[in-house]
Parts: sequence; C-alpha cells; structure tokens
Amino acid sequence: MTVGMGLLKRWGGFVGVTVLVCLCFATSSLPTPLYPIYEQAWQIPPSSLSYIFTSYMVAVFATLLCFGRVSDTFGRFKVIVASVLMLMLGLVLSMLAQGVATLILARAIIGFGNGILATTAALAMGEAHPQQDRRKAAVVTSSAITVSFGAGPVIGGVIAQWDVYPLVLPYVFILLFAVFTLLLIIVSRKQLQGPAGARVPLSIVPKMALPVVGNRPPFLLGCAGGFFTFGVGCLFASLVPSVLPELNLPWQGPIVVGVAFIFMAVASTLVQTTQTQLPPFKGLMFGMGAFGLSVVFLAAGMYTHSVAVLIVAMICFGIGQGFGFMYASMIASLHADEHRRAANMSTFFLSAYTGATVPIIGVGVLADHVGLSTAIYTFCFLTTAVLSCLSAYSAWMHRHRQIPA
Repeated sequence: MTVGMGLLKRWGGFVGVTVLVCLCFATSSLPTPLYPIYEQAWQIPPSSLSYIFTSYMVAVFATLLCFGRVSDTFGRFKVIVASVLMLMLGLVLSMLAQGVATLILARAIIGFGNGILATTAALAMGEAHPQQDRRKAAVVTSSAITVSFGAGPVIGGVIAQWDVYPLVLPYVFILLFAVFTLLLIIVSRKQLQGPAGARVPLSIVPKMALPVVGNRPPFLLGCAGGFFTFGVGCLFASLVPSVLPELNLPWQGPIVVGVAFIFMAVASTLVQTTQTQLPPFKGLMFGMGAFGLSVVFLAAGMYTHSVAVLIVAMICFGIGQGFGFMYASMIASLHADEHRRAANMSTFFLSAYTGATVPIIGVGVLADHVGLSTAIYTFCFLTTAVLSCLSAYSAWMHRHRQIPA
C-alpha cells in the first residue's frame, strides 16, 4: 500500500495527463470507421460528413488561436479538468446524436477540449515528471498523440463490427476510461498546479509568439514538421476509408478500416518505443522522409488498387508519425523561450492543426476544377517534394546546429 501511494504521489499527475491525452486524441479519430455507418443510417450526403470532420478541426484551431495561453491564467489543473469534462460531454452528445447538427456540436466540444489540452498537457507533463525531464515528457506527449490517433479507428472499427449499437458503444468505451482518468487527475492535483507566482491576465486576443531570433529556424522547422504530420495524417484518415471498399476484399465493415490503421499504429509504436534517443534533427529527417514515401505509396495504391501497396503506405505512414511528431514537438519545445513557453507551443500546435485543415480544403477546392483523383495525385506530388526538402534541411541542421541542453 505504501509503495502504491508513493508511486501515485510521484507519477499520478504525469500518468493522468498522459492517459487523458491518449483518450482525447483517440476520440479525435474514433469516428473514422463510423462515418459510412452514419451516412447510411441517417441518409446524409458525403458533404455532411465533411462538416462533421471540419467542426472538430475548426474548434481546435480557434481554441489554439484564442485560448492557447489559458493555463497561464487559470493554472494547469483547472484547464486539464475542464478538458476532461468537455471530452465527457462531447462523448455523451455523440452517443445520443440522432442527426448531423448534434454530432457537429459534439465534435466541436471535443475539439475545444482537445485544443485547450494540447499546449497545457505539454507543459503539465514536463512539470509533473518526477525529474522534470522535458525531453522525456516531450517524447511521451508526442507518442501518446500519434499512437492514440492511430488507435482511435481501431477501437471504433472493432467495436462497431459487432453491429450492436455501433454508433453508441465506441463512445461508451472511451467515456468509462475518461471517468477513471478524471478521478486520477483530481487525486494528483498537487502535481498539476503549474509554476507558482502571479497569473497572467486572461486574454482571448489571438497572440502567437515565436522564440528569440536565434532559435527561430529550428523552431519553424519543428512547426513545419507538425504541419505535415497532421496534414498527411488527415489525408490518410479521409482517404483510406473510401479506398478500402473499392479493393474487393473478402470481408467488409468498420473493422477493415481499423485493421488498416493497426499497421500504422504498430509501426508508430515500435518507432516511439525504440527510437527515442536519436538526435532530434536526425529523427525529424527520418520522419519527413518516411512521410514522403507513405504519400508516394498511397498514390500508387490508389492507382493500382493494390492491397499490398496500401499496407506499405500505412507502415511508412506509421513510421513517419512515430519519428515526425515526436521529434518535431521536441525540437519546438527545446527551442521555445522559457518565459513564453505556452505562447511558443501554442504556435507550434496551431501550425500542426493548420496542417489538418488547409491541405484538405485545398484538395477539395482543386477537385472542383480538375476532379478528385487528379487533385489527390497533385497533392501527393507537391507534398512529396516539400517533404524531401524538409528531410534534407533536417539533415543539414543535424550537422550544423547544436541542441540546447
């Protein structure tokens, strides 16, 4: 009992926030295999699904823009609890939804909660770590985000495949974990108070901040890595559920999407559990290179309708996720100003979520003029070219730039 209480006292806050990050980002991708079921059950056009998807991203984007520094005003603990409560409310509304409007509201609430958690969790985990090791905290934060993002479709697909309340039970599963996580966070509140001293006055005026001039090139490289991590991730999340039914597989259903994302989740997990000690710029180089290969194989898989090629694309995507976000966020965190860390990390996460919205909108606009297939192939070509440049620049940074202690 004494040992257990000691571990709880030392690690409770860190573990609680880690689990919360996992739940929030798993929920962000949880509906991916459910969208075809919504479309059939509610008899809605595909455009309605885009509204549901966009509502989450817009909420996160707006939150990061206006509330990125809210934990500097109210403290880490209160913001973390607010994030849990919004996640739970969004899950309940998702369970009860009977139409598009309610689900849009639910996704927006979840997006708002995830938005205020994104930067707060990165700060709180560094402060709640028993050794206050920011490098390890950054690795755990990025691992939790990328692995849980890949696990979301797996959870949703496997539970929905039972065909027993497929639009309810996946949310119940996450909700139960959220309740226990809230209790753990409340018990560990002393570890999540944040720095002592006067609080910053609340301001919702959008104010992003870049670090000092000398740290800007690597910080912006980290932002670019976050942008393309989310951009490629949303490309896969939006395309894979549509591509798989065209492959004439022997079995169909939500679990097929989940199985596809298992390849990504396993590859990402292996990378993030075995490759945490690389020099950050070298890790980002591998991540951007793997993303470039994943986009090439995705385009090839769509063109050839080959299951094997799509599997290779998902594995490369997982490797890119494992290296890319872990080291992009680490580079950004290590080059942030100490006195403006929350504002700097808000800028990083804002760039990442911009990658989750702008490219997808760009593909849609281009598709209206040249057709969907041509738009996707064009996007893949341009993305591969930029990712190759980022990988090369990361390699140059590895050779010429010292990482701050």
